[in-house]
Amino acid sequence: MKRISLLTTALIVACVSFAQMTRLSETVVESPKFNGNSQWNADEKLDATPICQYLQSDINNKAIYDEGVVSVLFTVNSDGTLSNYIIENSISTTTDKAVVACLASTSGNWSPGKVNGAPAEMQRKIIVSFYDPEKGTLDEQGNASLQLAVKKYHAAVEFRNSLTLSEKKSEEKANNRLKWATSLLADAERFLPAEPSVVFWQAAVYEQSGNEMMKNNKLNEFNTLIDPTYQAQIELVGIAL
Repeated sequence: MKRISLLTTALIVACVSFAQMTRLSETVVESPKFNGNSQWNADEKLDATPICQYLQSDINNKAIYDEGVVSVLFTVNSDGTLSNYIIENSISTTTDKAVVACLASTSGNWSPGKVNGAPAEMQRKIIVSFYDPEKGTLDEQGNASLQLAVKKYHAAVEFRNSLTLSEKKSEEKANNRLKWATSLLADAERFLPAEPSVVFWQAAVYEQSGNEMMKNNKLNEFNTLIDPTYQAQIELVGIAL
């Protein structure tokens, strides 16, 4: 997963694996791992986790034409089976179902997560990006919206601090830029779900807008997203249409 950054770098096809073990005091937590199956094995030469490789190869063989991001939260049970699929970010019913069906086909082929060596039920999240290469990756499109939103935010701050405009005109122009930034960040979030930098700037915009409740909500979300334990639950997959 992309680390904290005000402007994240664009990725062509992203599959990032995180550390498979996290130590918390005397507790050792091991993440679940997809092992492949008798018909399919991961290519160890590729810089992508086995589940990312499997999703890329399986989904690319299907006719899916909807551009966007599908985010699925699911549970890896203590026996290596999968359950509790929750669509957190949807593209369309057809595409969502194709991603869930692909994940479901791996049920029983996982090594479960462990806590101090004992198998334990754990949640994972898969984020699958479907993009048209001619338009650029969803990361590139999302970052374009993010960068423009940051410019609008700084423009709003400059108008607020203007010494040449009347207070009324200054507020009018600042609020206009903040509304623009909010819209652009919504676009960026659609392309880059679970991206800390997008949530950070949303909190900044809400602060400038005087919306303390939403600012605090976004700061809490930001703190969750940068937590290594949460980050270790996520896999990213890029699929060119």
